[in-house]
Amino acid sequence: MTRSISHLVAAAVTAFALGAATPVQAQELMAANAGAAMVLFPVAPMPLVPAIAAPVAAAPAAQDRAFDRSSFTGPVRRPSLLPALYASQIALQVLDAHSTSKALGRGAHEANPLMKGVVGNRGAMMAVKAGVAAGTIFLAERMWKRGNRVGAIATMLVVNGVTGAVVANNYRVASSLR
Repeated sequence: MTRSISHLVAAAVTAFALGAATPVQAQELMAANAGAAMVLFPVAPMPLVPAIAAPVAAAPAAQDRAFDRSSFTGPVRRPSLLPALYASQIALQVLDAHSTSKALGRGAHEANPLMKGVVGNRGAMMAVKAGVAAGTIFLAERMWKRGNRVGAIATMLVVNGVTGAVVANNYRVASSLR
């Protein structure tokens, strides 16, 4: 929202400056440019529409030309850590489903209230686990593409750490119930 407001303000200021110039001022700029060896003030063509309509017409063009760092530095390559974190998230979700099934088979109960209705159906549990992995990866990938590279890696590290702790706890509970 703030980005579009700043573009609208810039377009309004530009339109006001172009609309405020009179043909006499434009001729003076042309004369100043003609007399100099170097062009100091490029002459912009006078708008054919009234100055009131200029901000509305200029706003979409300003939004189309979004500024981002990649136009100067080129694409940033992902570190090998990020795809490895994606793969480990998938593996941890598979291990979570396995450890939960193993613990439930030995008499444990599901402690997560959001998963209690799902753990009885193996297909539903695998679908939820796949959705969690895909959602986490989608979130991190979106953060990466929007320029929050540290946040993407930190998110994956935290989520993988929490999921790893859950898997370890599930296996610990399953082994204690032999």
